[in-house]
Amino acid sequence: MFTGSGSDRDCSIERFRPYFRLQLFGTKETVQSIINQLHSLGFLDRVYWGKPMPVPGVDGAWVRCSIHT
Repeated sequence: MFTGSGSDRDCSIERFRPYFRLQLFGTKETVQSIINQLHSLGFLDRVYWGKPMPVPGVDGAWVRCSIHT
């Protein structure tokens, strides 16, 4: 009966999928402009970005994050 060896070779291939994470900081307009530029270059579609969030303690600064596999 197979009980598993516990080695990394027994793990799902999904665990090793490469991914990248981007974070953009700036004014709301600047961040949106960069997202639009990345989209027009074919680098990353707009749908992969989270909602804009204000940066605590920094007036006028916003952040948007993306994780893409």
